[in-house]
Amino acid sequence: MGKSRQSKKQTGICKLTGTEGVFVDSHLIPKALTKPEQKGLPFIQYCSGAPPRKRWSSWYDPQLVTQAGEMILGAIDTWAVAELRKHKLVWSGWKDSRTLGSLHHSITGTPWGIRKLEGINRARLRFFFLTLLWRAAATTLPEFSEVDLPREDLEQLRQMICLGNVEPISFYPAQLTQLSTKGVIHNHAPIAQIKKIPSLDSATPPRDMPIFRFYFDGLIAHIHRHSSDDGYSADLGDLIVGAKETLVINTQTYEESTQQMNMELVISEGTLK
Repeated sequence: MGKSRQSKKQTGICKLTGTEGVFVDSHLIPKALTKPEQKGLPFIQYCSGAPPRKRWSSWYDPQLVTQAGEMILGAIDTWAVAELRKHKLVWSGWKDSRTLGSLHHSITGTPWGIRKLEGINRARLRFFFLTLLWRAAATTLPEFSEVDLPREDLEQLRQMICLGNVEPISFYPAQLTQLSTKGVIHNHAPIAQIKKIPSLDSATPPRDMPIFRFYFDGLIAHIHRHSSDDGYSADLGDLIVGAKETLVINTQTYEESTQQMNMELVISEGTLK
């Protein structure tokens, strides 16, 4: 019999901490939030421009961080998974419920609604989404290629994460949309889009906002693609993650959501592999 081949972990420089060490498999979106509906079965993974695929584990990068970097990312992921489920921001925190119910105010006759969230650490929540942005921009996995930052912004983001700094709020701010009904359990790679922002009042014109769109477990994050602005982020107040003690979240039914339409588009582009 031939000798069994054992994979050997590579050593190198951690892209997050800058220290040398042994690389570890690091999930780009927390594994706990990218699980199939039924244990032991595969889930469907979607990426723009590619056919949907069956996967047994979500995206991870074996050459992104060493244990030093993974300690930072793992700690915030552990906190985020527990808090997102506790506040029922993700489907896996709903247990047997199929709708968000009284946790949001549904706008009659429309698929939309509003939710006001209190009692979650605003700085840590913003920190979590900053780490997702860094992972997506720093990895070389092709599924994350649409998340591309200027080199100086990526370096500033890396330093902010290492220092635990979440300011200024205008540096790639995030807004959340929650799906208020359960749909198909799946993963979807982050994509770059243009979001239409309606005017807040008669004196403010509407604008087209470039965003990175992240999706996992029924939660959508729109991360604005800018490192500074004219005060627009501050004006949005509690619509921005981490800006205020309270957070206002848009809600939308899965059946009428962009997420559903995106999934149908990807399915139409190719067969399941």
